[in-house]
Amino acid sequence: MTKNFILLSVFSVLLIGCSKNDTPPKIIGEWEVYKFERQTLSLDSIDATTLDLYQSMVWSDLTPSQEPEPSLKFNDDNTFEQFYAAVITHEGIWTEIDENSFSFTFNQDPWSSLQSNYIVQFHCDNTMSIEYLVEAPAGNHDFQDSDWYVIGYYRTPGSVECDAQIEYYVE
Repeated sequence: MTKNFILLSVFSVLLIGCSKNDTPPKIIGEWEVYKFERQTLSLDSIDATTLDLYQSMVWSDLTPSQEPEPSLKFNDDNTFEQFYAAVITHEGIWTEIDENSFSFTFNQDPWSSLQSNYIVQFHCDNTMSIEYLVEAPAGNHDFQDSDWYVIGYYRTPGSVECDAQIEYYVE
């Protein structure tokens, strides 16, 4: 009986020690860009008589066609680095919002002059996206006061992204 009690006590301590807080946040590690979408201004038509331009806001795939592509590395000390061709181009700090979302800020030179805090959204364990505001295209158009966005999609190196769980703007 005492033997069973001791085994049960040891097992209970082991279970209590295996709490969720012991697992590192899923953001930690390296992430490579595999898709990059941006809202752009599209010229739909020109009225030949009045020379009026008809434009629209559309999503465009601006994924680079060749290497190297930017990558991010999130460290367990709540810092991160962005790399381009193995050279650090940006650095900053990150925080956990919940197990599927994180925020980060750059130490300097953020991606956008319109925001300083960026949100990472996970779609599965190896795929995440980051959406942020950018300046409207220059010129006189009907969409100057609209919010314009960029979305970068990242995956862990060498993995296949979980496309079925993501609604891309550009297929």
